[in-house]
Amino acid sequence: MTARLALGFNPVLPVRDAVRISQKAEALGYESVWFHESLYQRDVFTYLTSVLLSTSRIVAGSGAMNTFTRHPLTAAATFASLSELSGGRVRMGLGLGSFPTIPNIGYRIFPVSETRPLRRMKEYVEVLKSFWSGEKLSFKGEFFTAENLRSDFKPGHVVPLYIASLSPMMQSYAGSNSDGAILSPALATTETTSTMVGNVRRGETQGKKAVDKVSYLLTSVDEDGKRARDVIRNFYFFLYQLSDVIKPGVLEPYGVRTEELDRFRAAWRSGSPDASSLVPAAAIDALAVAGNPREAEARIEEYRRVGVDLPALMPIGNVNYAIESLAPS
Repeated sequence: MTARLALGFNPVLPVRDAVRISQKAEALGYESVWFHESLYQRDVFTYLTSVLLSTSRIVAGSGAMNTFTRHPLTAAATFASLSELSGGRVRMGLGLGSFPTIPNIGYRIFPVSETRPLRRMKEYVEVLKSFWSGEKLSFKGEFFTAENLRSDFKPGHVVPLYIASLSPMMQSYAGSNSDGAILSPALATTETTSTMVGNVRRGETQGKKAVDKVSYLLTSVDEDGKRARDVIRNFYFFLYQLSDVIKPGVLEPYGVRTEELDRFRAAWRSGSPDASSLVPAAAIDALAVAGNPREAEARIEEYRRVGVDLPALMPIGNVNYAIESLAPS
């Protein structure tokens, strides 16, 4: 494979392991590595700093930092400093915030008619860009205030801004007001991905420019394709998403019948140890990259064909094998 390819990781990875994998990814030709932010796991900036100091070419990005726990001025200064440190190899991935965790620290997300997530994002981005440009800030918004402030240094490199969202309006906003859009946190069918790409493209038309479209892809690769799929089948995050997040109709075009999902969901919610055995095989193939290297490469190309510019593989199971067998070089 010679096209652009990235790796993405949840913050469960020990930092030294993240450094080791990033060094390996750099040697194998991956373009970038991305790290999710979490409120109760490892810190994304420790990942970014460690990786950037331990490599010379590969790009590192947050994927995605939230808009609640860091003021946009603090975030702008942090990324400007990381850009200076790395010679422009850092990317800011920015998202509203995680619904399961942000409310646990006192912030509401719903109802959106009251919390106004798009307004929050627009204000955040306006402060970021003003800081990076060196402008004197005189901003007072609904969510953020930054008055009579000016950065003491102007970054020597532009910090590319990527906006992550599953909202059609936010995806359109990303298309017109950012450098990139992060489309999926890990699991999405090609049909759903195509719809998200369309939302971004509407924004691109308005902004009269093209932006980078990144999509995380949960990935399991093994010489034995069945063994690779079984890793997905038994992965807690996949089971949770299939039970409580993925809408049944999303999988119908891929041959997954509602009654099959209902049997799995009933077993999962009852705590049955046999729940994973009830996962329809077609659901694994529809939502993830799983199989032997040939099957995995073909699956990645399906996402490219619907408009993903940069697939970000999230390897589980036989991680080293996946990284090596799918390497761009």
